[in-house]
Amino acid sequence: MILQATSAVLRQLYSADPKVIVLGCPGTADAFAKPASALHWYDCELVECDHYVLTEYGQAESALPSALCRLEVPPTNVWALWAPDPIEERSLRILQAWWTKEGGSEAPVPIIVGSKAELDAAMLERSLRETRRMQHSNQLLMRDLAALRESWTHHVRIPPELEELIATLRMGRPHLIFNSALARADVDVPYSMGPDVIDTGPCLSQPLPSSARGWLGIDLHIADPGQGAGCLWARIEAADAGTVLAQWRVPFDVLCRGWLPLRLPSASSRTSRSLTLKVWATGGEGAPRLSTCSAGVMQEYQLAPQSLAQPDDRDAATMLAMKLWGGLPGVRYPASEANGEFRHDAGATVPIPDPVVGKVRLTREQSATYPVFGYMEHGKVLLRPLKTTSSAAVIRLPATPGLIEISCEVMIDDKRCETRCLGARMVVTPCEIGPDDAEGGQNIFAATEWTELSEPLEPSRLVARLPLTQNRPVDLHLFTRLPEPGPIPPHGRVVFGRFEAEIHAASAWGMAAVLPVADDRTALP
Repeated sequence: MILQATSAVLRQLYSADPKVIVLGCPGTADAFAKPASALHWYDCELVECDHYVLTEYGQAESALPSALCRLEVPPTNVWALWAPDPIEERSLRILQAWWTKEGGSEAPVPIIVGSKAELDAAMLERSLRETRRMQHSNQLLMRDLAALRESWTHHVRIPPELEELIATLRMGRPHLIFNSALARADVDVPYSMGPDVIDTGPCLSQPLPSSARGWLGIDLHIADPGQGAGCLWARIEAADAGTVLAQWRVPFDVLCRGWLPLRLPSASSRTSRSLTLKVWATGGEGAPRLSTCSAGVMQEYQLAPQSLAQPDDRDAATMLAMKLWGGLPGVRYPASEANGEFRHDAGATVPIPDPVVGKVRLTREQSATYPVFGYMEHGKVLLRPLKTTSSAAVIRLPATPGLIEISCEVMIDDKRCETRCLGARMVVTPCEIGPDDAEGGQNIFAATEWTELSEPLEPSRLVARLPLTQNRPVDLHLFTRLPEPGPIPPHGRVVFGRFEAEIHAASAWGMAAVLPVADDRTALP
């Protein structure tokens, strides 16, 4: 016996959807309209002795196509083979035997010969059986989850290292999770009647490249603070949940040119994955203007309406110039003021991007038959010490408003290293300062002491605190040395990584952080 099918239905026959196969010549069940249900229906035509062809229900052609696919195993999840009219008994027995042999006898497919009412009864019985099976599976799943939860509660101990890491994250400062390109233009904030009608009124709509969990706030760049006694409104909406995450109101007289930080009282614990920022203005004589930048390849995050954002360049996608900040979900935002509508940031830690670290260059030549210097993946720099003097490399950091501190980790990343007290140091200088002056402490901003690395794979933290904030590019010099002049140890691989910069809040932002409004005013947490 051979069961064949047209190529158009071959993939559908082996899907997980429930199916009903109508046996007989095409048109035998025309009197029965296919019901609108989750069942998938197919015609099965006996074309010659013990040969059947499967086609879409009610779409069988007068002439069968020449290219048919032979089925080695029966279709999956077939609930019934239905013969509305009498069919040759011998062929039916052969079909059933082949189905049982190739598909297995654990779940035989019922063959129903009779009226549509008999088929409906069989389908109802199968549906109830499947419902009971799913209920039983859900009960088993809930029991297993309860047992797993109890096991975690009484038998699983959180490692102290993980507890220490979580405690450190709770005490840490906000982290920059997205930084747009540099501002190149600006856009007027549309006027609206008020926050209650913003769903239908004009506004700027900016999708955010971030989910809600761990989201802490956004910085918007004010190009023109506006005039009069109006207010700038901003709202974060979770489109997939249909809820408003936060809403801010900032009077025009509070605004000034520069970055406006909008913050939540604590990092969000919600799980929404689609956030949208909406901005509008009310009152006043002249609306503020927000800086915009190119969206680049992030076309899905372009600002709407684009007609306002790019009046001179219709082809380039535009987005608001912005910075997104995140933290550990549920951790409250640090404040330096206990009362008042607005409060100041305590600063923020910004990871130095890997592309910036990747431009590291050697400032004292080294030659060896093995790697002694280079950029590694994930923002790491390899810098082996020299025989008689310290090795040196430099990273040019772009201008960072309010830069007050630079830090990194350094370690021996080869556990086979037996040399102890390898030295590492970091120096921050103005641009174009040579390695000799940097190491000698001439014309520098900040420097660390020599740190001795005694144990492989144990990182040490280098922290260079600047006496004054810097808003211009700086050079970050890296040095390594041997404990005493001599041969370079074969496994003395000194690696710098996890470069971070701290931003001084009062210098980086022109305005104090704004918290969401509640009861028609800016609220405290």
